Amino acid sequence: MPASDSIDPAHLPGSGRIIIAFSGGPDSVCLLHRLVVAQLPRELVCIHIDHRMDAESPDRARAAVDIAAGLGIDCTVVPVTVKSGGRGLEAEAREARYRALERFVADEDVLVTAHHADDHSETIILRLLRGAGPAGLAGIPRRRRFGRGWLYRPLLDWRRQDIENWLEKHRLESIRDPANRLPDFDRNHIRHHVLPLLRQRWPGADAALKRSSTLCSGAADFIARSVQRDLERAASNQGGPLDATALSDASAYYLGEIIRAWCIQQHFDPPPGRQLEEFCQQYSQAAPDRGPLLTWDGAELRAWRRHLWLQQNHSVTDNWQMAWDGCGALELPGGTGVLSLDGAGRPALDLTVSAGQPGDRIRPAGHRHTRPCKQLLAEAGVPPWQRNHWPRLWYRNRLAALGARWLTDEFQALVDERGQRLDWLRPAWMNTLKSTE
Repeated sequence: MPASDSIDPAHLPGSGRIIIAFSGGPDSVCLLHRLVVAQLPRELVCIHIDHRMDAESPDRARAAVDIAAGLGIDCTVVPVTVKSGGRGLEAEAREARYRALERFVADEDVLVTAHHADDHSETIILRLLRGAGPAGLAGIPRRRRFGRGWLYRPLLDWRRQDIENWLEKHRLESIRDPANRLPDFDRNHIRHHVLPLLRQRWPGADAALKRSSTLCSGAADFIARSVQRDLERAASNQGGPLDATALSDASAYYLGEIIRAWCIQQHFDPPPGRQLEEFCQQYSQAAPDRGPLLTWDGAELRAWRRHLWLQQNHSVTDNWQMAWDGCGALELPGGTGVLSLDGAGRPALDLTVSAGQPGDRIRPAGHRHTRPCKQLLAEAGVPPWQRNHWPRLWYRNRLAALGARWLTDEFQALVDERGQRLDWLRPAWMNTLKSTE
């Protein structure tokens, strides 16, 4: 058993309630009993998640409530629905469980779970087999932010046998969940078959796994700090492109770490690991003006001229046309912004606004000759996939403006005469490499 049997209240983060994820199994019973006997000056609350994955789960929920009541603590049962997704039943059950628990965590509450040293070893092996990097191989963190409060795991230094000894010493009853023996679950296979063989051949296997996880944790922290510094240097305004040439490391691995952190910063779920690895490899081998595209879960990541664009996957048609009188703001299709003629109110104009078409040309004010629209946009740092989305404004059957950046002499004179200014409020995902204002 670990050197200290007690729970130091100074180690528990937060200042609100202590919420115990209480299955009623040996681990959570041990945890609850230790918290009760510690007489901590904070309210204790038990939450039992009923996954409803077998006919006996309601019986286990009632038994968990009774066990908690026997220790003087109320227990709330929360039923969840576990979807049968592509990630597997274990992963879906875990996500449903934590999603439900997070709803109970108020400001500065701490959710405590009964993960222990054996769980830590099992997790590292599972993640190693799934190809995890340093952050994944760091194993189960002892504490981290969770929702509005904290997540803390007081038993990470305890082995499963230490927990069984504690239950026997204090004559505590617990529930034995039959799911913990199902051979189809990867964790159960690691627990009952792989780890026993490893320990038989290498008695110090758990200590070695723990040491490796500590080293990986240090490496992951170092990488995270470097990534954060590079993101601050390479990212432009909110939603704009990221300058990959400003990164301190040009490797595909580091680019993947940057992209994951950038996605989280911009409130996107990071892309699946293998797809991201393929994207980074393609990026490292592509010419500057040729870049890969990665789409996932309604998001898309694009590369061009050693910059990256991260945005929602917008389905904007390349063939649209709208009539506009110039008197009110015009909302453009596909979330491509709002066009307006700002200034004094004047009589309506007979205008047409459209998407770009092949061969569009315009003679911007001050120019002697017409220029291809796509050439103007390319010189201004507009990436290829956005060029058709720049609105074309037509007056008297002639192209009079490209966005709000290029106006013909005639249309500029008309706008000036009316005391107005053409403005296009475009979304952040259409920010460019150069100023186009």
